[in-house]
Amino acid sequence: MKYVSLIAVFLIISCSTTKNVDELTEQDLVIKMEKEGCFGKCPVYSLSIYKGGYTVFVGTENTFKLGTHSLTLSKDKYKELMAEFKTADLFQYEDFYETKIPDLPTVKIYYKEKDREKTIVGKRERPEAVHKLQFQLEQIAESRNGWTVIDGSVENKKEKIDQSKIVIQLNDGAQLSRWFNNARESHGIRILKKMDDSYDKWIVSYNVSDYRPDEILEILRNDPNVSSAEFKKQEP
Repeated sequence: MKYVSLIAVFLIISCSTTKNVDELTEQDLVIKMEKEGCFGKCPVYSLSIYKGGYTVFVGTENTFKLGTHSLTLSKDKYKELMAEFKTADLFQYEDFYETKIPDLPTVKIYYKEKDREKTIVGKRERPEAVHKLQFQLEQIAESRNGWTVIDGSVENKKEKIDQSKIVIQLNDGAQLSRWFNNARESHGIRILKKMDDSYDKWIVSYNVSDYRPDEILEILRNDPNVSSAEFKKQEP
């Protein structure tokens, strides 16, 4: 992450921050939310909140604020938000929540409390407390007033994927040869490459003439022997 000082020349330093804006670094980050894309028009952006309430929004796609914007939360709003996160006790939850529904955006929420850090990643199947915190962050991120435009240009960070290839990871105990034989006969799944010697993670292809990409992805994710399935990212 770049230091906030790179954009500080565009700002008026707020007295509500514990540090001057140009002194903030990654170590001062206390909350961050990242929303990824989906098959439709889901907004893609990140929201970063630093000690004292200085906030940076980076809109990438399908949002009315594109590029980098900033604001400083009011002292009361910042204290209220931090209290909500502390009460939620995110450290009690899992780091990752798997879903069987491919057409939903992945959301990452990061929280730092003193010397402890927590990141929770998932879609719909997450604790209610996490959804409530996400809603509060969305209210800030998607508000229209009070933002200062830092850089209105959009860097294309959207990862390109190859929907003809899928990276799958099989559960421990799955009988590999039998599973691949059945998958080949049923869906035309063919092994292209094993990705890691330590894990049962493979790159596979399928009959693109018989299945839509989202359809075969959902079939694989619903397979009890498959722990994860994602389209392969294209090489840069």
